Amino acid sequence: MLRAAGRSGSRDSSGESTLRIPASAGIYPVMSAYALEAQPLAMDLYALLREMDPGRLRQDTAAATAAHLQRFQAALDEALATLEARLKASSPDADLVSLRERLTDIQRAMGDQFDRSAAASRDQMAALRTALLPRYEALRGFLKTEAVHVPALRPTNYRRSLLHVCSGFVAFTVIALLPSTAWLVGISSVFFVYAWAMEYLRRRSPAFNDRIMSFYGPVAHPHEWHRVNSGTWYCTALFILALTGSPLVCSIAVLVLGVSDPAAAFIGRRWGRTRLVNGRSLEGSVTFAVTGFLVSVPLCALVYSTVPFGSLIALCAIAGVSGALAELFSRSIDDNLTIPVAAGLSAWVAGLLIL
Repeated sequence: MLRAAGRSGSRDSSGESTLRIPASAGIYPVMSAYALEAQPLAMDLYALLREMDPGRLRQDTAAATAAHLQRFQAALDEALATLEARLKASSPDADLVSLRERLTDIQRAMGDQFDRSAAASRDQMAALRTALLPRYEALRGFLKTEAVHVPALRPTNYRRSLLHVCSGFVAFTVIALLPSTAWLVGISSVFFVYAWAMEYLRRRSPAFNDRIMSFYGPVAHPHEWHRVNSGTWYCTALFILALTGSPLVCSIAVLVLGVSDPAAAFIGRRWGRTRLVNGRSLEGSVTFAVTGFLVSVPLCALVYSTVPFGSLIALCAIAGVSGALAELFSRSIDDNLTIPVAAGLSAWVAGLLIL
């Protein structure tokens, strides 16, 4: 909540985050100060949306999530009241007005979907979450322009997970059937150019962006409407790995990304209890490494029979662990780039030493 007090954020006696605006007259000449003070409120909304994710929300946690909703709405109301008072007491500031508009949009969505006087059902929370996701991304995008970081949401999307797995197996099959590494480089370069051309056109034409993202919308994360698409980063990773000239390396990388990433997300959201960094869990990371190893060993052994089995086990184990570490520490860079590059290049380097 925003309070007319000192500058720094703190926590009150109940443990809730407080945001503080100076009591002195006037508005900060640099908007980033207000954006920084809005960060805890945005982070609280991020945590709330994660709690409301269908992959995490369970019957035994619904009551706690509903209570969190009420606390957040009260904090949001107070934040907006303070902003209104500050705007009335000072000359209008365009950036501060923009912040107020985004918070007001969130408040309006909550008022339409959530009755604070009643216990929210899981269906009501699901509807509220759907309404809040794009508004959180709008707030996040605004804060990003002020150099204030809040994380992107990666909500549960089973269609996206299925596409992830299918794309991994399709890419593996195509790589295995290519007659030469020249074909590997050529095909990956075509996808690389196509993907980045689409990104260029999306930036040039909002109407084109709306059309193409409406098509990909069922499998897209909310932040991908306004940022480089994960598919573009995946095509970039494939092109980088193709330059190694090793179909085995590319095969391991696409399997690790295609299967391990959705498996880790599913396990981490449902059963992850030991928190690590960047919202990841120990359970999810272990699932990532183990799944990547178990899937890539038999499939690669079937296709690349000339590679010694012991060496193949080592390469797949290294790739699985490297991919898990890349997923764990990916924050600003999309993990559809970091995971296959880390898994593939680590296997490539290991192959230079042991094959």
